[in-house]
Amino acid sequence: MKKKVFKGIILLLIVSFLGLYYAYSNGYYEKQVKEKIILTNEAIEEFEQDLKDGKDISLEDYEIKKEDYSTKTSKFSLNISSKATNLVDSAIKYIFKKLGNALE
Repeated sequence: MKKKVFKGIILLLIVSFLGLYYAYSNGYYEKQVKEKIILTNEAIEEFEQDLKDGKDISLEDYEIKKEDYSTKTSKFSLNISSKATNLVDSAIKYIFKKLGNALE
C-alpha cells in the first residue's frame, strides 16, 4: 500500500513539474521575445532620428542594458530547477531508451 502511495505522489510531482515547467518556459520566452522586439524597434527609431538630427552615433547608445535583479535565493532556486530539469530529462530519455530496446 505504501509503495502505491509513494509511486502516486512521485508521478503526481513529476507531471506537475513538467506541466508547470512547460507553461512557464513558453510564456516567459514569448514575453522576452516581445520585449526585445519592442526595444529593438524603439532603438531603430531613435537611431534614425539621431541620424536625421546629425548627432554623433555610438553603438553603446543603442545597446539594451539589462538590470540584474536576481538574489542569492533566486539564483539558488534557478540552479535547483535546472538540475531537476536535467535529472527529469535524463530519466525520461533513459526510460524511453529502455522501452525502445524492450520492444525490439
